[in-house]
Amino acid sequence: MADPVRTFALAFEQLRPGGLLAVTEMDFFPRFLPEDAGVGRPGLEARLHAATNTRPPHEWTGRLEDAGFTVDKRDFEIRLKHAQAGPALNDYAQTCLAKLRSHAADALDADDLLALDALLDKTQPHGIARRNDLSVTTTRTAWIARRP
Repeated sequence: MADPVRTFALAFEQLRPGGLLAVTEMDFFPRFLPEDAGVGRPGLEARLHAATNTRPPHEWTGRLEDAGFTVDKRDFEIRLKHAQAGPALNDYAQTCLAKLRSHAADALDADDLLALDALLDKTQPHGIARRNDLSVTTTRTAWIARRP
């Protein structure tokens, strides 16, 4: 959001009294792999997240209150196993981990980069695209803003 002050002020103006605005943020890139992914050293994904600092700095409570809203903030944990999500989870993991990989070239050591590249290789039997031991774990923060 390029101008949150203006955006929230406009939203406030457009809502009737009692109207709601919901704002949701992904707290960090999801995690997908088991601790030991079978490639490279255990803990690869944790090092990838630490190196790329995937936690966004958004905190909307004050901005929403400044626009005139009363605010309730809630955190939600999302945990979904491969058996529940099916092959779509593999596609999601492939996309997310490839995105993180694009930012990790200068942040991870060579062995971790090789392991991550092997996991992202769709032709490898242990690659993300072929695994059934993936899960998605993440959290979301939601702000429920009510116009008084």
